[in-house]
Amino acid sequence: MPYCPNCRFEYKEGMDKCPDCGADLVEQLPEETPPEGPDFVLLRNLPSRLYAQMLQEALKNEGIPSMIKGDEGIPLRTTTIHIPVSKITIWVPEKDVAKAEEIADQMLDHI
Repeated sequence: MPYCPNCRFEYKEGMDKCPDCGADLVEQLPEETPPEGPDFVLLRNLPSRLYAQMLQEALKNEGIPSMIKGDEGIPLRTTTIHIPVSKITIWVPEKDVAKAEEIADQMLDHI
């Protein structure tokens, strides 16, 4: 199935342009790259954006900047099914990773 590299939607076979943004569709999405910023590193893969947002709020309360990347699923334009094609990740500056790990461990010990 082709994907839009910008919108990250999956489309049915035979389509070659994204109807939303006009980009050429690709056979697979590019790998996630680290966010741009001051030496951000991956803190965690998370099962949903909600967990990422909760952790991000806790990190913010401790003065630790963070970035969330990814999405839970990409809606197929031909059905109502959501197919996960990427994971939710949260990134923090390398200098803050130890404190961020402590916060994440306390909050997310059940997952």
